[in-house]
This record gives sequence, C-alpha cells and structure tokens, in this order.
Amino acid sequence: MQEKLRVAYYLHRFPRLTETFILREMLFLRDMGLDIQVFALMPPAPISTMHQQVQEMLPYVHYSPFFFSVKLHLAQLYFLLRSPRKYFRAFWRAIWQTWREPTTLVRMLVIFPKSVYFARQLKEMKVDHIHAHFVWINGIAAQIAADLTGITYSLHAHAWDIFFRNPECIRRQLELSTQIVTISQYNQKFLAALCHQRNPEDIHVVYCGLDPAEFTPAYQPDKEGTIRIISVGSLIEKKGHEYLIDACMLLVAKGYRLKCFIIGGGPLQPDLQIRINDRDLEDTVKLLGIRNQSQILDQYRQSDIFVLACVVAHYGDKDGIPVALMEAMAMQVPVITTPVTGIPELVQDGNNGLLVPERDSETLALAIERLIKDPQLRMQLGQQGRQTILAKFDIHHTASQMAGIFQEIHHSCV
Repeated sequence: MQEKLRVAYYLHRFPRLTETFILREMLFLRDMGLDIQVFALMPPAPISTMHQQVQEMLPYVHYSPFFFSVKLHLAQLYFLLRSPRKYFRAFWRAIWQTWREPTTLVRMLVIFPKSVYFARQLKEMKVDHIHAHFVWINGIAAQIAADLTGITYSLHAHAWDIFFRNPECIRRQLELSTQIVTISQYNQKFLAALCHQRNPEDIHVVYCGLDPAEFTPAYQPDKEGTIRIISVGSLIEKKGHEYLIDACMLLVAKGYRLKCFIIGGGPLQPDLQIRINDRDLEDTVKLLGIRNQSQILDQYRQSDIFVLACVVAHYGDKDGIPVALMEAMAMQVPVITTPVTGIPELVQDGNNGLLVPERDSETLALAIERLIKDPQLRMQLGQQGRQTILAKFDIHHTASQMAGIFQEIHHSCV
C-alpha cells in the first residue's frame, strides 16, 4: 500500500534558472512527506550557471527519450492497443486547445508522443496526481496523461501564460483541468472572468514562497558611500529596465554618486546596452547577465535599493508578482516598483516599499532620490518588507497550501 501521496510535477524544462520558486516548492513538499516526481518535456538548457538546490531534486527527475526511441513508440502502441478511443480523444482534445495558436499547436504535435510516454510511466509508478506550473504546453501534456490514465491534474497559472496567450486557448485548458491554482488575487479575478465555468472561490490563490532561512539580511555598506541599486529580471519589455536606466541618467545629472546593476539575460540586452552607452552611463549602469542564486544573494547584501519598474508590454504580456521583489524584501533591501497586476498584494506604498506609475522615469527617479536622502526610511521599508515575506510569502505556508490542495483532490476522488 502506497503511504506517500505521489505527485508528478509537469515542467516544460528542468532545471530552469528563472524557476527557482518551483524548485523550492517541490523540495519543501518532499520534506513534508509527499513523493514529488518531476517530468520534464525538455532537457536542461546548456547554461554555465545553476542553483545549488537543483542537485537535491535531480534523482526524482524523468526525461522523455528522443522521437526515434523505441521506448517512445512502444508507449504509443501500449495505449493504441488497449485504449484506442482514449488515445485519439486525448489527441483531438489537445488540438482543440491549441489550434488557435499555430506555434503552440506545432509544439503540441512534437510533445504528444512524449506525453503518451510519460502517461505510461505514471501508470507504472502509480502516481496519484499531476500538477503543471504554467497554463501552457506542459499543462496540455498533463491533460493528455489525464485522458489516458484517469489521473487528476491541476494547472498553476502565473503571468505570461495567461496574459500573453490566446484567451480561448487558455479558457479551454482551464475548463479541462481538475483544479486551478494561481499566484495572486488579481489573477484569480482575471481567470474567473475568463473561465465562466469556475467561480472565483474555486480558484485557489497560493502565493509563491521563499525560505526565510535562505534569505538572511547581511547588509554590506559601500566604503565610499556610493548608493548601489540592483534590479533582477529577464531583459524583456515587461521588466521596464529602460525606465530604470533613464532614471539613473536623471539622478547622475543631479550629481548623485550611484551604481546600478541589472541581473538577467534576454533579447533586449543589445538595446539596453545601447541605451546605456547613448546616455554616457557605462560607468554607472552595468548589465551583469545571468547569475545563480548564491551570486544574486551576494548582490542583495551589497545593495541599498532594489528597483523593478514593471510595465504592461505593448504586446500584452505583464508580470504576476515577481519573485525577485520577494527576494529583495526578504533580504531587507527597500524596494521600488509599479502597481502592475498583483504587485500591490505584495508591496504597499509607503509601508513596505514604494510604488510609482509605470513608464514614468521622472517619478521613478524622484522615488530613488527620496530613498537616497533618507537612510532611515530605507531601513524602515527594508524591515517592513522582510516582515511581509515572513507573514505571507513563506515557503512553509506555500508548501502547506499546495499539500492541502493535493490531498483534497486525492481524497475527493478515492
């Protein structure tokens, strides 16, 4: 008799540097006694840096073989011979969810055999439930497995996966799932309005969580008194890095001595570097590229102010509640950000951080200047920020909520 609840986490790729919050969640669920197994549709990207905690999860990670693998084709035959109706039903339902997005449809056709292979593994491992972070291709893979095996599955909605995609494709995915989880009350209302078959109270809100023991404040002031600003986020439009660069230009023009470090990689790196050069900020603003968690923690300890000037991108994408904001607050670094989507559920203006309008470099510069001039306010906001994380965004609470959701689904289906 299986004692532990066995949950399969379906991920598009593992490990992934930008998804440390999922890694933490899985590790803490394992510590709580759940048997968490990872099923990754794609192998890890060839990057030079990775978080240390990845090693703890690797023994429980499963990858699909390549397309020409005998194992992959045997899995297709397994379900075609035993349950041909289920096999073709899963295939057509996957098409039904994706045909409005041609690129997603093509991806689905590629991962369908892998999804079937995983479904057979789930049966052999006697998995109780499937959980897919992001309403996207791995969520469709979870639906395929559920159609073939009858195992329940939940979808965990975040940001780009619901704000950037075709609304009808999102709605169809949500309606097929056993349970919906999301990361903010803002998202809860958004999804309830999109998916009329679900009441808002039926969509669970589970904030991403941090381990306070991992994020321990240890501020290291600059010996020369230079103010150090940090920003952590992919180099894409919705992170608003261009407005931080322009704010730094305004502050330098006023005579302030500062250094600004932007951590992250992405397609806008060349454009942002040109922006820095055009404003003669090469000695002030540095693009540090991708860093692992320990390197980012070192940067937090050396920083006076954290800025993430989030915006709603012109093509519709926007942030949920950026985990980097939570990390900075946990490290007692005072934060400045914008009231986009669910961010006000984390940052309350003047209480545990500062909020400024999006796409407004002048107001952003004034907010930074306010903190430069008032060390006492920086300390106060930093302390209140950490208290917010301890109260509402602790990974222990997040993992407990997720475990409760999994247990509830399992017991209702037994």
